[in-house]
Amino acid sequence: MKILVIRPSPTGEELANDLNSIGIPSWHFSLFDFCPSSSSISLSKKINILYQSKIILIFSKKSVYYTNLYLKKNNLKWPFHARYYAIGESTAFFLYNYIKKNFFSYKKRK
Repeated sequence: MKILVIRPSPTGEELANDLNSIGIPSWHFSLFDFCPSSSSISLSKKINILYQSKIILIFSKKSVYYTNLYLKKNNLKWPFHARYYAIGESTAFFLYNYIKKNFFSYKKRK
C-alpha cells in the first residue's frame, strides 16, 4: 500500500519525500496549484463580497498568502469585523500573522 499525497507543490513533494525517507511508501500528485490569478474574474471583482462577509473560512496558507498579496498591492486590509475560521493549526498561525485577531481553528482530537 502507498500513500497518495495531494497537497500542492512544493509542500506535497516534501511530505512525500519525508514519508518515503522513514519507510512509508508514498507518491505525490497535486490536484491543484496556487498562483496569482490572471483571470478577469479575480479577487478585484469580489472584494466587496469579502468586506461584506460575516464569516471567512480559510483552508490553506497559500490562499492567505495570495489574498494578502492582493490586499497589500491595493493598499487594503483584511476585514476586521468578520469571524475567521481556519482549518489546521499551521494555517491558523499563518493567518494570525496578517490579521492579528483571535479566531477559531479546527484542532484534531486524540
